[in-house]
Amino acid sequence: MYEKEKVLVIPAADVEKICEGKVGLVEVPEYDIINLIKEKGFFVDREKAEFDESKRQVIPYILLRENEKFLLFKRTTAQGEERLHNKIAIGVGGHVNINDSQNPLEAFYIGLEREVNEEVDVEIKSLKYLGVINVIDTPVSRVHVGLCYIADVKYNGLVEKDKFQEIFTDSPFDYLEEMEGWSKAVVEYLGHMQK
Repeated sequence: MYEKEKVLVIPAADVEKICEGKVGLVEVPEYDIINLIKEKGFFVDREKAEFDESKRQVIPYILLRENEKFLLFKRTTAQGEERLHNKIAIGVGGHVNINDSQNPLEAFYIGLEREVNEEVDVEIKSLKYLGVINVIDTPVSRVHVGLCYIADVKYNGLVEKDKFQEIFTDSPFDYLEEMEGWSKAVVEYLGHMQK
């Protein structure tokens, strides 16, 4: 199914430890999660990782903002994952794999850049770490962990125009009901930050 793709994982128990039992977008110091990738990150077959809750697949997740407006992505039916059709995402991201680099930390940074470029044509002006996405309410979310960043960008357009519709908004909270799980967690966090 995943063509022998090898993805970056870290131990789930260590993720829970640095998140101190909190769920959602958790304010974990960047050093702690980066050090966890550096010290304990390794690559496994994605086929196995998708069903192994003792490990978390590492996903860089980047929010894009231009002129104080967030870019949201509404998935079309041309997009592969049926469960996500017509759902809205506030970030771009995806798996880090061994083709990015055999060094886990280097692979993470290369994978972060690759994932952005696969989905959108942007010039990143600044990149700021926000926290760790630790959502554990579904079998899929329990085998993934996100490192959430916010990027101020110059936006030039979508790469995969058939798979997504773009929405620019200064109020992502208005779209909360249509969002997928991680996006909801991130937008709820942003809502608390503004209060």
